[in-house]
Amino acid sequence: MRECIIKREERENYDIVRLDGALDSYSFPRLETTLNGLRDAQRHRVILDCRGLDYISSAALGALIGFARRARENDGDLKLTGLSPKIYNIVELLGFHKILEIHNDLEDAVKKFE
Repeated sequence: MRECIIKREERENYDIVRLDGALDSYSFPRLETTLNGLRDAQRHRVILDCRGLDYISSAALGALIGFARRARENDGDLKLTGLSPKIYNIVELLGFHKILEIHNDLEDAVKKFE
């Protein structure tokens, strides 16, 4: 599996976190550090751009749900965008599509924050 590259882009009203590679038990702590840093900075409106994501573990998805709940408690949210059919199937199989807000493209997710 490819190592996950995480890039953060700050916008005025939200942040975009771009993922490229595999989000597994080895790479997820780096994403968790990024998300916790956003939370600590009171940046609770986050779009996770998953267009480059090859794999996501169920543990990573569970942690994303925790972040989304904390963001919502602070009038924010975590929106996922650009999921491949393979990744979406995992999300759906676990029932997480009922909890996480998923958008087809980045522009649609951005509109929800604006």
